[in-house]
Amino acid sequence: MGLVYKKVLSGKALLGLWEITESLEDLFATAQMSRSQQEKLLKKVNTKRKRESLAVQCLVNQMLDENSEISNNEDGKPFLPNNDYHISISHSEKYAVVYLDKGKSAGVDIQKVKPDIGKGIDFFLNSNEQLWVAKTDFILINILWSAKESVYKYAGIKDLDQRNAISVNSFSAKPEGIMTATFNEENPETISIHYEVFEDYVLTRTL
Repeated sequence: MGLVYKKVLSGKALLGLWEITESLEDLFATAQMSRSQQEKLLKKVNTKRKRESLAVQCLVNQMLDENSEISNNEDGKPFLPNNDYHISISHSEKYAVVYLDKGKSAGVDIQKVKPDIGKGIDFFLNSNEQLWVAKTDFILINILWSAKESVYKYAGIKDLDQRNAISVNSFSAKPEGIMTATFNEENPETISIHYEVFEDYVLTRTL
């Protein structure tokens, strides 16, 4: 299918979603990567990872209406060397998502809903969060996991302790909404996060 949508969220932010249905060869032809990007891609052994990377490149090109190379800094955070947009990337199963923001750092995440995610909440939900989260509410838990991933990408700190450094404030999950999280690494910061549930996926992004 390719491009699902390209949304202009404000004068400074764009959100794009891509359904990865194309073959590796078709994606490669569409992505129009530079030689250095091609060499980097060929180092990936997994075909699925190659298709995800190519889908992201195709999506960025369509969102910006130009070929725009994606690089990574020393911590692995993606950036656009020839563009002043901040970029965040995520993919899960058949979807890839890209979030671009000119005004500030961006964080986005997409997850295929896992019904058994409640078994592992001790690994990523802190004691305060577990006071208001039921282990049986797997939709809410998937939203929280995705939200913490978005804040992690927004922060750009490689070894960030997502369980304790990011604390999501209590809210009731709906098909779409906004929550807040407190980021407590060095200078405490409250971050708003948009979330939506569609099909059997959760998509979150920092605001």
